[in-house]
Amino acid sequence: MPIIIGNCILVGGGGTAAAAPDIPGYRFTVKTTNTGSGSSNSDQFKLPTVSAGSYNAVVLWGDGQSDTITSYNQSEVTHTYSSSGTYTVDIKGSFVGHSYVGGDALKVMSLQNWGGTNLTINNTAAFQGCANMSISATDTCTLTGDLSSCFRSTNITGGLSGWDFTNVTSFTAGLTGITNWNEDISSWSISNCGSFGFSGTAMSTANYDALLIAWEAQSVQVAVNFDTSAQYTSGGAAEAARTSLIGKPNSWRISDGGPA
Repeated sequence: MPIIIGNCILVGGGGTAAAAPDIPGYRFTVKTTNTGSGSSNSDQFKLPTVSAGSYNAVVLWGDGQSDTITSYNQSEVTHTYSSSGTYTVDIKGSFVGHSYVGGDALKVMSLQNWGGTNLTINNTAAFQGCANMSISATDTCTLTGDLSSCFRSTNITGGLSGWDFTNVTSFTAGLTGITNWNEDISSWSISNCGSFGFSGTAMSTANYDALLIAWEAQSVQVAVNFDTSAQYTSGGAAEAARTSLIGKPNSWRISDGGPA
């Protein structure tokens, strides 16, 4: 489940949220006192490294301390702060391999900047379970391959509308269970993607209508699995687009909320 983190610099303060300078980088805020299954101690944060990953990065922890990470299991992937609190973390370099499943998912509070982050092939469940995480980043990242369950059960409300999905092959359950998420993603280029998962989100009828109309106009994969809780407007262009997608030659398998 690879991810490549871009360059960044941070000067932090202990115990409270650190103010990060306005420069490109992969930047996120953690609250050490949040706990959950598999989480570290209340004064610690553990990076989401995986055994199949590859690492050569400097991590600035937000308390004035930094470590160079070159292995998924070196002791420095878990950082102990002098006091419990909220800290902003920045990573500079290559950080390939990423999953919060069974780790410190609930400690991640916000993601302020993607900073060149590259979510690459088979990066499934990268942020799954980060239920407290919001995204305030206005930049985008590069997406490639299987991003299934990437944001499942997070707390994001937006920030994905401008993403380039051209090279994504699967987004199964990608946003499943995010009850406050509602964006117009009709601009996504989805010609190579074979599945989408938006069930349990707050996608509006207007946004679902726009999605159906725009996506049907693209050259799409055959027999795509598409799940959403959203409803479409009965009659008119949206329903016609949906009919085209589920009919031949597209043969999409759509499970949605039906007509509004």
